[in-house]
Amino acid sequence: MSVSPQSPHRPVALVTGGSAGLGLVIAETFADAGYQVIIVGRSAERLDAAKQFLPSPLGRSVATLPGDVGRRDECDRLAIEVERRFGRLDSLVNCVGASDRGLADELTADRVHELIDQNVTTTLLCCQAFRGLLERSGGSVVNIGSLAGKVGARYLGGYNLAKHALTGLTQQLRLEWRDRGIHVALVSPGPIRREDAGTRYRDRTDGSLPASASAPGGGTKVKGLAPQRVAEAVLRCARRRRTDVILPGYLRLLIVLGNAFPRLGDWLLIKFTS
Repeated sequence: MSVSPQSPHRPVALVTGGSAGLGLVIAETFADAGYQVIIVGRSAERLDAAKQFLPSPLGRSVATLPGDVGRRDECDRLAIEVERRFGRLDSLVNCVGASDRGLADELTADRVHELIDQNVTTTLLCCQAFRGLLERSGGSVVNIGSLAGKVGARYLGGYNLAKHALTGLTQQLRLEWRDRGIHVALVSPGPIRREDAGTRYRDRTDGSLPASASAPGGGTKVKGLAPQRVAEAVLRCARRRRTDVILPGYLRLLIVLGNAFPRLGDWLLIKFTS
C-alpha cells in the first residue's frame, strides 16, 4: 500500500476502478485540481502501476488502497481505512463497470447477474459504506453511467439493462440523501476513445451479430470521446453539484425526443447505429 502525505484542509476524493482506463484519468484530473486522491482496485500490482503512471509533482497527492468493492465487508474496511488515514471523504467516484455485446434473446441469467454485480452492486455497496463520511463532509457521489443507461441500443447484450439499473439507483439515492446533504450525480458518456476500440469484442460478435457490433457503442456513429473530457465533466459534477450529464451534450435533446416519441426514438437509434 502506498499513501502520500495528507493535509486535513484539502478535499479527499476516492475513485473506484481507478487503476486503469477512464478511472485512472479521473484520478489524475482530481489530483491536478488539488484533491487528495485515493485509488481503489482489486489488484495491488495494477495499483502500483497506476501509482508509477501518476508521479507526484509538487502539490499532487495520490494514495492507493487495494480492495474488492463487490463485497460489503471490503467496502466497510476501506471506509474505516479512509477515515483513519484521511479523516474525511468529500467525493466518491464509482467507476467500476463492465460492458457487453450480444443479442437480448441470447442473454443468460448468469451474464445478467455478472453485469449487475459489476455495474450496479459495486456502486450500491460503496455508497452504503461511505455514506457516513460523505454525510459528515456534505460531499458528493458521481456515478459513471453510459448512453446505454438512457436508451436501449441494439447489440449491447446485458449492458443496457445494467446501466439503466444504475441510472435508476442514482436518482433514488439522490432523492433519499438530499436531506443528508449528500449530492448524487450521474455522468453518462458515449463511447470513449481507447487503444483497443473495435477489437475488444470480436470474440462476442460471431455470426449472430453484424461486424459493426464490435465497434465502440455497438456501431454507433457518435464520435469517440477523449477520456480527459469525461474526467473533467466528473470533476465539475463533484464541485458544482451537477445532477445528470450526458456526453456529447447534443444527444440530450435526441434522448428527450426519443422518450417522448418512442417511434422516433427507435428510428433515431437505428439511424445512429446502422
